[in-house]
Amino acid sequence: MRIKIFVRTFTSVEDAEMFNSVLHTKWPLLLQGKKGARFRLVVDEDKPHVSTVVWEFENAKIQKDIEAIIAQEIVRFTKALPNKEMHFQGEVELDFNEA
Repeated sequence: MRIKIFVRTFTSVEDAEMFNSVLHTKWPLLLQGKKGARFRLVVDEDKPHVSTVVWEFENAKIQKDIEAIIAQEIVRFTKALPNKEMHFQGEVELDFNEA
């Protein structure tokens, strides 16, 4: 399993909320019928200007397919709303206690 985490810090809470709203409306449609990827939006009440997305992918091919959708659909919203982006990715090495 592969994990990719996107952390976007926006200049205002309103921009973060607007971006998160786009995620709420776009991703259910974009992921319809796609298997092997899990999307989670994490909101920290103490840092409402930060948007964190955690992706889980079954394999590198699925990750590549989803990243193509991100490049096509989501990137235009990040360009319209000023933000600083960091991302981390890698293979899961240890996985304890499934929820």
